[in-house]
Amino acid sequence: MIEQPSSNHSAAPVLSVGLPVYNGEKWIAEAIDSILVQNVEDLELIISDNASTDRTESICRAVAARDSRVRYYRNNTNIGLYRNFDRVFELATGKYFKWAADSDICLEGFFEKCVAVLDARDDVVLAYPRTLLLLWGPDGEEVVSEYINNLNIEDDRPSDRFRKYLDRERINNVMHGVIRASALRKTSLIRPLPGSDISMIAELSLLGKFIEIPEPLFARRFDPETSSMLMNTSTASTRKVPLGRTFMQRLDLHAYRFLSTFRAPIDFSEKLKVWLYLLNRATSIRHQVYNKLMRLLMFRKK
Repeated sequence: MIEQPSSNHSAAPVLSVGLPVYNGEKWIAEAIDSILVQNVEDLELIISDNASTDRTESICRAVAARDSRVRYYRNNTNIGLYRNFDRVFELATGKYFKWAADSDICLEGFFEKCVAVLDARDDVVLAYPRTLLLLWGPDGEEVVSEYINNLNIEDDRPSDRFRKYLDRERINNVMHGVIRASALRKTSLIRPLPGSDISMIAELSLLGKFIEIPEPLFARRFDPETSSMLMNTSTASTRKVPLGRTFMQRLDLHAYRFLSTFRAPIDFSEKLKVWLYLLNRATSIRHQVYNKLMRLLMFRKK
């Protein structure tokens, strides 16, 4: 069972922000504040609490009680990281949608400038700002470093956009940009596999262009507590974050990209170009796996 929202919301807003959370008491108040002070008044914040066991619930209920834009839901059991990400979008009613993390900070102007791009250009499905990474310094202090996403993709051909996104993607900051909800609904969202967020954004690239706001307006904590790429198994287990991808999961994700391209509303000639690109990537993955296996065999012989 999933608890009903703690506040009522009637009129559909321009922007829905979805915040999936599990045991986020450390930073969630700061994350929520950075969302609610944005200069987009017609906004809703949807929080889906994945059965947290810390103070997350009390923090979120207090915010929802004083701000009618906030809708708080609590899952009676942990439905999994990926399912919770999908859930906040399924609960959204806005024209545009943005995923938020309990440890990230939205800086002044983020929402307003991204919404302005989407309002002005029907050919754009995703607008995102430049990113600041909040890293751990050598003495345990937080260090700010600007990250170059290089994912401003305005090619007219869907196949070119798809290829450029997958070739350039590294840590998928753009997933936390502002997305046209009508386009996002045409994707399969995030499937229950590590890396499926990347496949989802690749699928989105077949439907429209990506625009970068040339200002660092998004601060993302990227450290062993918040990033699955850096977490150890103990932290991941505590936060219920799945780590890594098996060979079969990689094949599953790759096969899904073929299927999502088949279903995309693009010319068949464009689909063929995407499939050829994916076949080349599959060959590359096969060689990587083969080389890894050979290295392991050689190591055991020693």
